[in-house]
Amino acid sequence: MLTIKSLILSVLLVGAVQAQETTDDSKHNCCLHIKNASDAWWLTNPDVTEKVCEQYKDIAKFDGETCNGDSIDDADWKSKCKERLTQAEKLISSMEKAWAVHLPEISIQDAIRRIESAGQNPPPSSSPGTLSEAPETRYGPASNQPPNDPSPAEWSNAEDYEFDETQDFDNTTDGMGSLITEPGKVGYTGPQSGVAALKFLQTLHLYIPADQPTLFPLDDPDSRSTSEASAADISRYIDDYFEIYHSSYPILHEGTFRARLSGALAKPRDGSWPLLHNIVIAIGAFVGATDASDSDVPFYKKARQSLTMEILEKGSLSYVQGLVLMANYLQKRNKPNSGFVLIGIGWSMALAIGLHREFFLPSSSPFTMEIRRRAWWAIFVFVSGAQLTLGRPPASLVGVNVRPPSNLDDQDLAVDMESLPSPKDGPSTTSCLAQHARLAQIANMVQVELLAHQIPSHDRAVTLDRSIAQWHKDLPSYFDENLAFELWFEIPKRILIWRSFHLRIVLSRPILFRRIKDKESLDISIEPISTCLSVAEKCVESICGYIEREPKQPRGLAWYATYWLITATFVQATCCIYEPAHPLAPAWKRDLSRAVECLWNLGSTNSMALRARDILKRLLDQREIFLSLFETPTSSSASQNLQSTSMDIWELTTQSNAPPAPDTGGQDRNAMFFGERGMPFPFYAQTSSDAELLDATGGIMLQGSSDSTGPDSGWGTWMPGW
Repeated sequence: MLTIKSLILSVLLVGAVQAQETTDDSKHNCCLHIKNASDAWWLTNPDVTEKVCEQYKDIAKFDGETCNGDSIDDADWKSKCKERLTQAEKLISSMEKAWAVHLPEISIQDAIRRIESAGQNPPPSSSPGTLSEAPETRYGPASNQPPNDPSPAEWSNAEDYEFDETQDFDNTTDGMGSLITEPGKVGYTGPQSGVAALKFLQTLHLYIPADQPTLFPLDDPDSRSTSEASAADISRYIDDYFEIYHSSYPILHEGTFRARLSGALAKPRDGSWPLLHNIVIAIGAFVGATDASDSDVPFYKKARQSLTMEILEKGSLSYVQGLVLMANYLQKRNKPNSGFVLIGIGWSMALAIGLHREFFLPSSSPFTMEIRRRAWWAIFVFVSGAQLTLGRPPASLVGVNVRPPSNLDDQDLAVDMESLPSPKDGPSTTSCLAQHARLAQIANMVQVELLAHQIPSHDRAVTLDRSIAQWHKDLPSYFDENLAFELWFEIPKRILIWRSFHLRIVLSRPILFRRIKDKESLDISIEPISTCLSVAEKCVESICGYIEREPKQPRGLAWYATYWLITATFVQATCCIYEPAHPLAPAWKRDLSRAVECLWNLGSTNSMALRARDILKRLLDQREIFLSLFETPTSSSASQNLQSTSMDIWELTTQSNAPPAPDTGGQDRNAMFFGERGMPFPFYAQTSSDAELLDATGGIMLQGSSDSTGPDSGWGTWMPGW
């Protein structure tokens, strides 16, 4: 296997040849010298020893010497070899760093293994210095041959992914990608989308559809107050933006924005100010609200009026900031596809004005470059998050060399500064952004793995999960959840930690669901399954614990808390229903009951929290009815009977054929499930709201469509019972 050590030895061989050219009278035993240089590694790699010896015999033959085992006396020759070895080590270290910067989504070890698996000879390249596309960046089969474990076909019409979000802000769609409803609003959601666990719940025998919810279209003038906001209100919204939102995504510089607002500094002359100004007010009004207020909507509409085709003919930092902020606002306001399209424009404009590159001419002041760095990495975090939420291919960082932002507050920066001050030791405005950017790069690798393979291999899942765990371990001490800070840092800190929980669940969830599909027990000795369950528990504990201590939270935090609590609890609900006799089932039930109360609190600012709460509460209620038909499992045989009956019902309710006649002994129990007055099952009336909700969320884990309608729903052999 080609390793870094092998590369060092290869360079050392070249060094030996060149050293010999300068020491004609030296006597040398090359094999022994390299053996000493490589220490213990040499002794465990006889194949490499043999190859190096053969090469050194050629060198010795060329010089008229014999490789006879004599010791080396030439100190100068040894010194030159040692110097060559040091240079090689430095070169390899630099290559590894360059690889990590320019190809962060590709593992260098994986790339080496792929080359080795293709044979001893590397594939020919079309031109010197040209790298072929890395396998990890391809999202389709490498050849015309079908893969061994193909992802199921999309069970829907291609036209179903077309969307229309021009009408309402309402609760029939959601920017979390977790409770999406009907075709025409969904867009395409892929295997990592937040709807995954919810769609899987459709296959469980305890699922009960709900009544049609009441919709609240925010574009209806009668549904809200139309009074103009006062100057004091606008000032408060701007304050809320910088206190709650800015320290998560410091895409602006507060001093510069306020100076332009007051007139102390000239506003941009490219026409971007109305867009940027109004969207900042809209975001501040949204994130700072502690109820379901829609005072943000008028300011969004003012900002939207600034979006014209002329934007596509311009490019500036202010326009990028305005576009990207509006995109993130639209996602939170349940227009995820509009936001996704808009952030694509912002991303492209950012590349067009070179935000992704460092510039060193004196005219590029330290202040200017630092603001550009902040803007670039905030955009990258937004793009990465939207792609993970909606299950769409990740953006590449190839060609990006802009440095991460320094750990500084806004007041540490001045327009006329000649150099940046030293980074702070404690939390600052950019602390969370820097860590978000690191996590987003790992998220890109997770995205690539899930899109390329749908279900990651055990080893790859473990490797990526350990990368996330290491990222968490490397966080500065002030990110400790047990430490409390002021709101400006506490909120982004919580969001960051919860985002990492979400990513770990999304990574390992396909393996857990595959286990359920195969009707196997949830064996926690399997690391990805154990990780998925333990991280879901941590996520519920962290979110619910924080909300219980501080029940009245601004919407800026409540939105994220709802999103990631849904991710964790839907995994637990699936497991609780699938394996009711599992040793962890009581803990799952406690967590779900706790989450129901937490979602009720969060529902004061987010109607999606109430939708999720209703689903979980019905499942818990029906689980109790189901378990009441059995004696409390006090023995292994009772537990096996409970699990067996649960599986039998699941299989019967997930098959299109009529269920077989129940045996006499189970007639009373089965009558409840299959009788005329029995509980409804996954094949429910398509007019129910949750039927729409679940049918619309078919993008779960294996490239299923987000609005499947057929009986197979594009699940192939992965869905339970199929």
